[in-house]
This record gives sequence, structure tokens and C-alpha cells, in this order.
Amino acid sequence: MITEWGRRNLKVILEPIAGVFRALHITPNVITLLGFLLNVVAAYLIVIDQIFWAGIVFLVAAGADAIDGTLARQIGIRNKFGAFWDSTLDRLSESIIIMALTYRFAVAGQVWAVMVAFLALIASFLVSYTRSRGEGIGIDVKVGVGTRVERFIIMAVALLFSGLYENLLLIALSLIVILAGITVFQRMWVVYKVTHGLT
Repeated sequence: MITEWGRRNLKVILEPIAGVFRALHITPNVITLLGFLLNVVAAYLIVIDQIFWAGIVFLVAAGADAIDGTLARQIGIRNKFGAFWDSTLDRLSESIIIMALTYRFAVAGQVWAVMVAFLALIASFLVSYTRSRGEGIGIDVKVGVGTRVERFIIMAVALLFSGLYENLLLIALSLIVILAGITVFQRMWVVYKVTHGLT
């Protein structure tokens, strides 16, 4: 997955930045909160039709999301609340961005686009839920073509380049629906195989 590629190849960038936050005694949970607040700003920029700048802030927020985990590993923090906090704010961040896009579609009277946005939100949540539920019954369910990293890349590209093509945001959400939907079925299939002794 792209997630694993990123962890391997971006380590040389993330480690020094995380080291700066460590020297400033800033905790991973604070950085996670900062990332969420930046996503709130990005959502506001979407609402006021500053889509390109929303994309820039969205990218910075993603950087914060990557650094918090790196910093936690540097410090040696592996507490359950940190993981819970990170996952919860990740879901809220993704939701608020899609909510802002939904608002734009609704104001423009684009009913079908609103429905697609809702489907993207549902599919994204199901990707996380199926992994969490699988792990809850002792099954590792990390497979999928539409994990959070892939969805982030799609959204970032759409926000940054929507000025070049007006339907790019709708296309991005549609692609998220498809890839996240496929991921949900991939994870359901993994759980089915393991629980039925097919692996």
C-alpha cells in the first residue's frame, strides 16, 4: 500500500521535523489536535470558495498527521489513548472536509453531488470500521486500495486543481466511493476467509 511506501521513503524528512517538536516538548497528542484544527480551517476555506488555499492547508494538516506518529515512536510513547485520539480526530477531519464540500454542492443545488458526498463519507467510515471490527475479533485487516492515505491523495489533488476543472471535486468523491467501497469488500472477504478456515 501507499501507506507503507510513505513510511519507508518519507522517514528521512519526518524524523528531523519530529525531532524539533520533541526538543520543544510538544507531545504527539498536541500535534494531532493541531492537524485537526488545520482541517477545520481547510473546511472553512472550502465553504468560502477558497478551494486552492484549502488544499494547501489540507496538505499542511496531513504533515502534522504524519509527524505525530513519528514523534510518538521517537519518544517511545505507545499508549492506548494516543491511538484512540489519533483515530478519532482522523475521522472527524475527513468528515468535516466532506461536510464542507457537501455544503457547497447543496448551495449550488447539486443534489446528486450531495448524495455522492454522503456515500463517500459512509464508505470512508466503513473502511475504518471494518478494520477496527476485524481487529476486535483478532483478525488483521489492513488490506485495501482505498485506505486513508489513498483517499487523502485524491482529495488533495482535487482541492489543489479544482480551479482547472469544475467537476474535479465530484470526480474525486466518486473515486473515493469506488475505492473505499472496494476496500470494505476486500476486508469483509479477508474476515470471511479467516473465520471459515479458507486461508
